[in-house]
Amino acid sequence: MQQLSNKVALITGAGGAVGSGVTTALHKAGCKLVLVELNDTRLMQLRQQFAGSDDILPLPADLGDPEAVQRLVDSATRTFGRVDFLFNAVGGWVGGKRLHEHTLDDLQKMLRIDLIPTFNIMNKILPVMVDQGGGKIINFASMAVFGTGANVSAYAASKSGIVALTRAAAEEYKTHNIQVHAFAPSIIDTPANRAAMPGADFSQWVSIAELAQTAVFIFSSANSLSSTIFKFTGRL
Repeated sequence: MQQLSNKVALITGAGGAVGSGVTTALHKAGCKLVLVELNDTRLMQLRQQFAGSDDILPLPADLGDPEAVQRLVDSATRTFGRVDFLFNAVGGWVGGKRLHEHTLDDLQKMLRIDLIPTFNIMNKILPVMVDQGGGKIINFASMAVFGTGANVSAYAASKSGIVALTRAAAEEYKTHNIQVHAFAPSIIDTPANRAAMPGADFSQWVSIAELAQTAVFIFSSANSLSSTIFKFTGRL
């Protein structure tokens, strides 16, 4: 029997490198999936990949827009009746500068693409999880939160907000059988990172498979974890 048979997972940033890896792992584990992707090309690829599957619902949504997020959650619950798991892979990076070289626009951009989407989707999905008697959430932070690296101040500030949001929500909803965790990886082995750092030793980086396998474990009934920030350092 598949490990997560008949469970429903919503994945944001589902067409990106991490989102795709988590999507594949959860699909193999038996999950029904709501795949959220704003990029038109990636959304089309998801629709083509899972064409004909009644257990997969690819949807576009601007997670910076609370009304769009509510429509997304409504579509998910209307289709599958519930949302057991949320994996927030949406996000991005602005860096390569020391703090005094950043502009306020840099910081605001990081908040728009990392922290605000995470807040919006949690804000709309948590009432669903409360009503159905439980759920599990994994947000996406970074080792930059813990001071491991320079020239990432705006990015680290935004990701620190995600860690704080994760811990606060875990405390607020623990009596509702809801777990809230976050992944904090260092450099992830993605095509984009390989292209940006071609001279690096890719074997030192965090693998997407490791992230995906950990997500499957957290979402399984085999654990009773309290709120945890999972640090993935690879071999750096």
